[in-house]
Amino acid sequence: MKTLYIFLSFDFDADSAEQYYFPEKPVKISRARFSVKVGLKRVLRLLRKYNIKTTFFTPGWVAEQYPDLVRLIVNDGHELALHGYRHEKLDETSYEEEYNIHRKSINCLKRFQKNIYGFRRPYWEITKNTFAILSKFGIIYDSSLMDSDEPYVFDVNGKKIIELPVYDLFDDWILLEIEHRHPKDVLNIWVYELDATLEEGINYFCLILHPACIGRAGRIRMLDEFIKYAVSKRCKFAPGYVIATKLLKQF
Repeated sequence: MKTLYIFLSFDFDADSAEQYYFPEKPVKISRARFSVKVGLKRVLRLLRKYNIKTTFFTPGWVAEQYPDLVRLIVNDGHELALHGYRHEKLDETSYEEEYNIHRKSINCLKRFQKNIYGFRRPYWEITKNTFAILSKFGIIYDSSLMDSDEPYVFDVNGKKIIELPVYDLFDDWILLEIEHRHPKDVLNIWVYELDATLEEGINYFCLILHPACIGRAGRIRMLDEFIKYAVSKRCKFAPGYVIATKLLKQF
């Protein structure tokens, strides 16, 4: 029987995008800053409760602006991974602009973690250049694409990259902040999908979570209930790097 690994991944955007794209909108900025003031610490407490280690996809700007919070993440044993510098819309950048975004972001995160291995698309899109650029920087896994429900390997200029796929239904921001669903409804969706994943014998399940969103009181309670359920089903939790390297050994 396959072990199902849950990638309980977090995008710690803070107010990077809001400050960049909407600097004149204090209310929009304040919603994002909830993660800085409250959400992240609630998330970390919950992860400690279950001794879960995972990955925080963190824009370089966030690491610069909130170094103490990023240290909390690293000191708790979690992985940092790339997520743009200012949570940019990469599909609106040139090759040179995108290259510099990733280079700058890596340098920011390396102040807290020796090696950076993973990447996730900011603002839901990448470019035709993204993987070629990332491979030059030694990135070994991506978590952006939606063409499978299990991890797989693809080749970029002779280098292997592991894909840890995602899907919109497993993104808390879409369900809770855009569609405004109740946490109980989202819990039912995720439990149903996890059951289906187990029945299919799939070895991977990914949630995309944002401290600004899931860190709200009723939502963190819902995530706690989901984790309890997953543990009862003997699922394991692991950071992106661990899941990716386990798969890479098979190729």
